[in-house]
Amino acid sequence: MRDLLTLVPIFAFMLIPLWIPLAAMAFGALHDVVAAPGRLARRTVAQPAHRAAISPVGPRVPAAGTAR
Repeated sequence: MRDLLTLVPIFAFMLIPLWIPLAAMAFGALHDVVAAPGRLARRTVAQPAHRAAISPVGPRVPAAGTAR
């Protein structure tokens, strides 16, 4: 039992590279849960961009030197 209690802190220390990303993911998930209601309240419905039927710079023409 004493050996096991000696090894537990060693293994926990060895797993620090895994604990840091797990803690970051947990914090990010908690932040998303807390911020989601405010984000939904502020969200506006995106309108598609207006496409002009006629280009203000004139009709499209083939570039010089291209064979079509």
